[in-house]
Amino acid sequence: MPKVTVIMPSLNVIMYIRPCMESVLGQSLENMEILAIDAGSTDGTLDVLQEYASKDSRLKIINSDKMSYGYQVNIGLQKASGEYIGIVETDDIIEEDMFEVLYSTAVDNNLEYVKSGFQQFVELSDGQRQYQAGGTCIYEKELAGQILSPKDMPELAIQDYYLWAGIYRRDLLENIRLSETPGAAFQDIGFIYQVLSQTARAMYIEKELYYYRQTEGNSSFHCKGFTYLLQEYEQLESILEHQPYVWKCAYYERLFQQTLGRFERMAVSGKYWQEAEMDISRISGRLRKAKQEGYLQLRKFSMYEQLLYEQLFCAPEKIYDYYRQVLCVEAEPFVKLLKKIGGRDIVIFGCGKYGRFVQALLSRHVAGQLRVFCDNDPGLHHKVVQNMEVVPPDAACAIYKKAVFVLSNFNHIDAMKAQLMEMGIEEERIIINRPIIDLRLLMMQDLPKERRT
Repeated sequence: MPKVTVIMPSLNVIMYIRPCMESVLGQSLENMEILAIDAGSTDGTLDVLQEYASKDSRLKIINSDKMSYGYQVNIGLQKASGEYIGIVETDDIIEEDMFEVLYSTAVDNNLEYVKSGFQQFVELSDGQRQYQAGGTCIYEKELAGQILSPKDMPELAIQDYYLWAGIYRRDLLENIRLSETPGAAFQDIGFIYQVLSQTARAMYIEKELYYYRQTEGNSSFHCKGFTYLLQEYEQLESILEHQPYVWKCAYYERLFQQTLGRFERMAVSGKYWQEAEMDISRISGRLRKAKQEGYLQLRKFSMYEQLLYEQLFCAPEKIYDYYRQVLCVEAEPFVKLLKKIGGRDIVIFGCGKYGRFVQALLSRHVAGQLRVFCDNDPGLHHKVVQNMEVVPPDAACAIYKKAVFVLSNFNHIDAMKAQLMEMGIEEERIIINRPIIDLRLLMMQDLPKERRT
């Protein structure tokens, strides 16, 4: 028996399939089974899978006759022979020791499932990846590393949104399946709900082992996101009938939170999705009925969430406006940064994670003005980071005599500023940027510039 079966549903992911497959086939855990379930890819994805399968007997390719993420995963669940089962989406990447860490944790603690932490990332046009920490799959970090009984903790249903960050004991999943609606959005909602409500021993660990790709083409960034969300919750209602009161409350609270999440994605898209209003109306009707029946308790929500709940029924566009304003607040430092830079050359002082993020963001708006990174670490000098050379600060000051120097660092800003001024850089040419990493800003076509009161 394989220790872990990895299920990998695929459809036209030629741009991402190689790094994903390399990360799975390169796992340190021995004795794995890998099932690639392809739904009729036409872009060369299947050819790549066949290439890998010819070199590695652990990989088996199964053809799906439906373009449905849930249907594909269900095929994998039916065919899996491993002691535990994991699911890796074929545009994502995992750490080399992910399944070894998860499997040893599961076996040592006799767990029905275990989930790791994760990071989100955006791949830039030059192939570089910009990461943003996602943390554990649950908000209450003090629970990390503890053996939990999810079936007695319905509050986990409001925290654990991710199917792919863990492994599940195969006998736990014997009677659990994903919904098989078309497409690839939200089809894990019912699966996660059933897993949580039936599991007696589980654990969440903090180590970040899974890297989840964010793309503008993701179905959750499309107006159909509300349709997919509604479909999945309708599918779940037959299961809900037999659940205790507390689990019904968790169901509706999760629906409300995920509905707000669609509005946030709408705000990132920069356009109010008029065509989604019918689905929004149907969702709001379900939430209103749940509130009347005592399953949705607004006192659990923040003041803003309570206000947004009321807007669902009469003016959903105001929810869009709210999240657009939130993005304005986040984007404001970068908008100011662009104004300060003007048309001048740009040197970014520091090529750590914050410096790399501001470089990635600036490259979307003023790419032609970016010149070099400068950094005090000699080990980085003359290397290339995100298509920009790294040079010593004194060299940058000597070569780019009229450039602005953008500082993006958490701990050494004052020292960096003083260093530049000692080298003759006027204070007016030194711009201190607020250290932040928000991948939403990289996914927006234009930064929101107007902030309403």
